[in-house]
Amino acid sequence: ERLGFWWDRVGFSMKARALLLAALVSMAAGLGADRAPLVVEARIDTPIHPAAASYLRNTLAQANRDGASLVVLTLSTPGGLLASTREMSTAILTSAVPVATYVAPAGAQAASAGFFLLLSGDVAAMAPGTNTGAAHPVGGEGQDLPKKLNEKAEQDARAFIRTLARQRGRNVEKAEAAVARSVSYTETEAKDGGLVEVIARDVPELVARLDGR
Repeated sequence: ERLGFWWDRVGFSMKARALLLAALVSMAAGLGADRAPLVVEARIDTPIHPAAASYLRNTLAQANRDGASLVVLTLSTPGGLLASTREMSTAILTSAVPVATYVAPAGAQAASAGFFLLLSGDVAAMAPGTNTGAAHPVGGEGQDLPKKLNEKAEQDARAFIRTLARQRGRNVEKAEAAVARSVSYTETEAKDGGLVEVIARDVPELVARLDGR
């Protein structure tokens, strides 16, 4: 068997980029290669805001039109707006194409809003040397919210993360701790704690690990 990859980079004004990855599948002797499944990588390395939400929606729609087998959403974000996070989580949850959310490269984080996106994926993955969590609600500039508003925002965010974790079969208690107490997890802690399924060095390794699932 031989597995190969092809990619093409496309630039975006928000510094996000999409890579189209075609994985060559097993070739039977004398029969030639089967049609290569298409894997689309969407990369978000900005705060979560309306432009990021629009980019993700458009990428998922195009992946569906192209008949992709998988979208890998690579995350490196400090967090962002809750409204945009909900839009993006909904887009992932309702995507006709399966979505693997992936914190990468080494040194990246999926903090705050990024944690919600990570747990939205059909498969959640992290690269070595990454972290996620610290998802307690704060103001738009990182400031503490007034007491009453903080209570409402926290309860709403806790319910949101619980439903994501339950829907994807992940550890509800540890997911909620990231919101209630701003707990953060390394990639190994997240995997051992049932928050992510895969640790992979890069997208080709992740795709290879998912082959056949």
